[in-house]
Amino acid sequence: MAIMPPTSIVFSVIVFMLLSSAITTQADGSGDGKPKATSLVVEVCKNASGETQDPDVTKEFCLSTLQSDKRSAEAKDLPGLVLVSIDILKGRVTDASVKVKKMLQNAKKGTVAMYALSICELQYENVVSTLNICQAMIKDHQGDKGILHSLRLPHCVDIAGDTSNECQTDLEDVPGTEALQTDNERLRILFNLNTALVVPYDVRD
Repeated sequence: MAIMPPTSIVFSVIVFMLLSSAITTQADGSGDGKPKATSLVVEVCKNASGETQDPDVTKEFCLSTLQSDKRSAEAKDLPGLVLVSIDILKGRVTDASVKVKKMLQNAKKGTVAMYALSICELQYENVVSTLNICQAMIKDHQGDKGILHSLRLPHCVDIAGDTSNECQTDLEDVPGTEALQTDNERLRILFNLNTALVVPYDVRD
């Protein structure tokens, strides 16, 4: 029976260890750079998926969204996760706003597209400002659920979402805005996720 040279044995062991490490990394969800979902994230996403009628807001969508920001793994409670989720949302809105500004540079003056994009530009700015207020509610009163309830956090998120939806309405039937409309549809789903996340603070029922 042939005996493998020592160098071949060492090489085989190294390859085996690397493969094992890669498999383990993929199994814990960190292979793509995303942090592993904590028990808090899993529980919150499970609850959120049951608090919305939007079929796109699934537990998996929630997990994927929160795991896209490493701070989700550091959150200690629901308010902490909501802060992260709103930050993610603000980032997406800002990206859409940048796209609108670029489109406006190429839009012809006096056209329907120019006016629709101009309105969207303003609405995106209002959305970010409103979301900043929503986050301030959490930061200023974190740890005091009673006060957070009275501040109507869900209402704040709803206002931001409604403002964003107005942009989508303005873009209907406007040629050349299809990509932006797709972005707005994704924003709608993300807003619905955030609305579901803050349901525990809704005292209007």
